[in-house]
This record gives sequence, structure tokens and C-alpha cells, in this order.
Amino acid sequence: MTFTEIFQIIYKTILCYFFILFCLKIMGKREIGEISAFDIVVFFIISELFSLSLNEPEHSILRSIIPVSIIVLLQLVTALISLYVPKFRSLMEGKKSYLIYKGVIQQNEMKRQRYTIEDLMAQLRMKEIQTPQDVEYAILENNGELTIIKKDNCIMLSPDPLIMDGKINKTALARITKDEVWLVEELKKLGFIDVSKLFLVLYLKNGLYIVPFKKGDNINKVK
Repeated sequence: MTFTEIFQIIYKTILCYFFILFCLKIMGKREIGEISAFDIVVFFIISELFSLSLNEPEHSILRSIIPVSIIVLLQLVTALISLYVPKFRSLMEGKKSYLIYKGVIQQNEMKRQRYTIEDLMAQLRMKEIQTPQDVEYAILENNGELTIIKKDNCIMLSPDPLIMDGKINKTALARITKDEVWLVEELKKLGFIDVSKLFLVLYLKNGLYIVPFKKGDNINKVK
């Protein structure tokens, strides 16, 4: 191996390193458990494209940077669409599932998710929970992790937000046998007329937990 080839490998490695860091910075911070299948595909393609430049000295680094830039741009566009179009987000990232809902094991949902009772019991043991009867909600998140909310510290009547980003969650209302009319009337009692101005609304045991869009620290509860 000549000095020129060694130099090319060194500078390509350094350039790839900082360019990948730049791409990850643009794509946003995520914990390992939050990485979606789409993210994994993006990371895999990026690594493969850059490996071509590192393994083949005659391969121009631009031939890797250009397609990687396009992939990052596609990822950003996809993330932006997912932010404003819930149906598209569900299509790309999937939906969460309730394996235990209000203390009752959802056997049909477990079958649909191909989640065995052994899997569920193992997850409970890992969280030092002895039996399912101690669990109010067990939620299989869209990233594959199981979120467990115990009965003794559950303050929610619905784990799903009733309003997110100014939009009413009809599915969440149906789960608690409520409708939009009820929700609007409860909000009016607090002086909130326009639903589109509410960033988040949760249904707790002691009332509604409300966070307006422009005043994120202004939290109210409805008795």
C-alpha cells in the first residue's frame, strides 16, 4: 500500500466520521429504544455507502456523500410529514397496543402481536411485578418496548391523550365511552373554547390535565 493510498483512507475516514455526525445531528436525537425500523434502514444504507469509499481508494468520496445526503433529506421529509399527518406516522412507525387494559389481559391483542404469555410474564418479572393483577396498563409501544403502569401508582383514567397538537383523539374518547361533545363541554368549564389551541389534554382521576400551545407551563385541572 502506497503513502497516497494510506492518506486517502485517513482523510476519507475523518471526512466520513464528521459527515455522519452531521447527518445524525440533522436527523435529531434518539435513544436506542426509540430507533424505528426506518431509522435502522437509513443507518444501514449510510454505513454501506461510506464503506465503498473506504474500501476502494479509487472510489470518490462524493459518490457516497451525494446519495447519503439524499437519504438524510428523505428522512427529514418523512419525519416532517409524520409530525403533521398522524395516519402517515402510524403507517411508518406502527401503533402501540394494549396487552393489559384496566387490569385485564387482552388475549386477542397478544395473539395479533405474536406476544406470548411467557414474554409478558418475563417483562413483569424484570420490572419486579409478580402478577398481572398488579398492572393497570401494559402498553406495547411502536418501538417494541413494553411500558407497564402499576395499579398502585396509576393516576390516569385513560393512558391515551384526549387531545394532541390541537386535535381530538376520537379513539381515546371511545375507549373511555366518552364523545367530543362531553370533552368540549368540560373544556368550556375551564374557559378553553378553541380545541386547536390546546397542545395536550390528559384524562386523570382528579380531572383533565391541560397544556395550552402558547403557555406550556400553564397547566390546569378540571374537577
